[in-house]
Amino acid sequence: MQMILAKMKYILFALLVVLSSSCDDGPELNEENLQDYLELNNGLILDNVVACAGGSEDGLLGSPINPTDVFFYPVKGAFDFKYYQADEIADSVDFSKYFQLDLDTEALFNGYLRKFNHTSFQGERMGVVTFKTEDRLHVSSPIRLKTNTKPTEVNSNLVEYSENGLMPSFTWNDGLIDENNIYFHVISDEDNNLISGTYTIEKNFSFYDLSNVVFNITDTTSIPSLEANSDYKFTLMGVSEDNWINLFAEIEFSTN
Repeated sequence: MQMILAKMKYILFALLVVLSSSCDDGPELNEENLQDYLELNNGLILDNVVACAGGSEDGLLGSPINPTDVFFYPVKGAFDFKYYQADEIADSVDFSKYFQLDLDTEALFNGYLRKFNHTSFQGERMGVVTFKTEDRLHVSSPIRLKTNTKPTEVNSNLVEYSENGLMPSFTWNDGLIDENNIYFHVISDEDNNLISGTYTIEKNFSFYDLSNVVFNITDTTSIPSLEANSDYKFTLMGVSEDNWINLFAEIEFSTN
C-alpha cells in the first residue's frame, strides 16, 4: 500500500512539473508568427491599417507603466485586434520575425481610435497592427518604435489657435525632431468624444475645411459642428515616414 501511495505521489509531482512548465512556456508558443498568420488567413482580402506609435519615459498620456502607445484606426466592424513585434530593426520586412505580444488595448475618442498599451523595452522595436472585418484581414505598415532612442516630444507651445467663431484655425511648428511626414489632428469635446479626425501634410487645419485634408476618419454621414460658448480640445500628432510620432500636443480652446 505504501509503495502504491509513493508511486501516486511521484506521478502527481511529475504531472505538476509538466503543467508548470507548460504554463511558463505558454506565452511564447500560443501564437504563430505574422507570416503564419497571414497564410492561415489567405482566404481573406488583404487590406491596410492606419497606425502609428509614440512614447516617452513618462508616457504620452501620463502612464509610465506603459511608456509606449501604439495607435490605430479601427474601421467600422473591426474585431480581433492583434499586435506583432520584431525585436530587430533589420527584420522589419520579414514577417516571419514578428511574434504576437499580448498587450492591453483600449478605445479612445469614443472608439474612433484604439491603442495598445506597450510595456517597457530596451533599444528599438518594429511593430505591426492587424485586425479583421467581415471578409478582410487588415495589416498595418511596420512601425518603428523609438521610445528609448528618439522619445516623442510633448510640447503644446508649438500649437497656435486662432478664434473664428465656430470655425477655429490651428497652426503649428515642428519641434526638436524635424522629421514629420504627416500630421493627425483631433477635435474633441469635454467628454473626449471625437468631433473631427483629420490628416494634413501642411502644418495647419481649419474646422471644418477639408481643402488640405488628405485623410478623414470623421463620420461623413453628417457635417460636424461646434457649439457656441463651449469648451473643446485639439490633439495633434506629428508622424514620421516610419510611423513614429515625433510630436504630441494638446490644447484646450473655447468657442465664442
